[in-house]
Amino acid sequence: MKITQSTFGLFNEYVLQNPSTNEAVHILPELGGIIHQLVLKTETGLHKIINCGNTPEELLSSLLSYPSTHLFPWGNRVKSGQYEFEGTSYQLPLNEVGLQNALHGFVYTSPFKVYETTESETEAVLTLEYLYKGGYVGYPFPFQLLIKHTLNAKGLTLSYTINNIGSGNLPVSLGWHPYFSIEGETKNDWTVSFPSTHQYLLDDQMCPVDRTSKHYAEGFNLDGQILDAVFAVEKQEIVEVILKSNKQDLSIKVWQQAGEQQFNYSVVYTPPTGDRIAIEPMTAPTNALNSKENLLVISAGESYTVECGVTVF
Repeated sequence: MKITQSTFGLFNEYVLQNPSTNEAVHILPELGGIIHQLVLKTETGLHKIINCGNTPEELLSSLLSYPSTHLFPWGNRVKSGQYEFEGTSYQLPLNEVGLQNALHGFVYTSPFKVYETTESETEAVLTLEYLYKGGYVGYPFPFQLLIKHTLNAKGLTLSYTINNIGSGNLPVSLGWHPYFSIEGETKNDWTVSFPSTHQYLLDDQMCPVDRTSKHYAEGFNLDGQILDAVFAVEKQEIVEVILKSNKQDLSIKVWQQAGEQQFNYSVVYTPPTGDRIAIEPMTAPTNALNSKENLLVISAGESYTVECGVTVF
């Protein structure tokens, strides 16, 4: 396994690669640590299942859809950008102008630093760091975010570690926003399955007001479906969302650690283009800074780690 460095437009690009299989993960640390491309192999060949743009221009034009971005220190929406924590009210900037919400935190296109790299015969590891001292309007809680990317025979694993470097409690939720595709196919050719328990019902600002029982462990065909939904999943050790091609022998597995205070939620979104699907592991549902549902509150000096990953078969 090896790690190489090159440039992609204005950005440095790190590539974790298995030279024997040509599997690779392309990462842009300076652009929010975006996973720009992910190529994994099955018995039928190599499959580029994440592609945020073949050119820098294509990538930059797609950023409004948050491709492969890391959603932190809150995932999804904070309604009207307002929340209260430990008796103090806060107002965040509204970066989702149409719905008047604060969306997806503020690290999604912020520069990360390369914290550590490791190469061995069996894996390539790149760890990125985002160090925040408290300057973002409405969020005065310092933290260190480490994202460890591991490419090995099992595919790609992401390990997130959040360290509270402040003097008080740190309220956070976390998500990853990858778009998956199968070359030459659209969502009309796919089936998706996952062990959901509930789907959240949303108001006109796309924030939860209720929930309804939904069980998709048996899967459903995406042909004709339009989805932008938040689901609670079973709190088992590992939850798997399986995207299966109905045309060829290929499935994409997005796995996430579940259980107490982990990735107990998943967002499934089919964008209008119809040739991609977002499968997003989340530690909390939309608007968790207000509802407090599964909101992570990390004490001063303490840390938290959770993992998710992707494989193909």
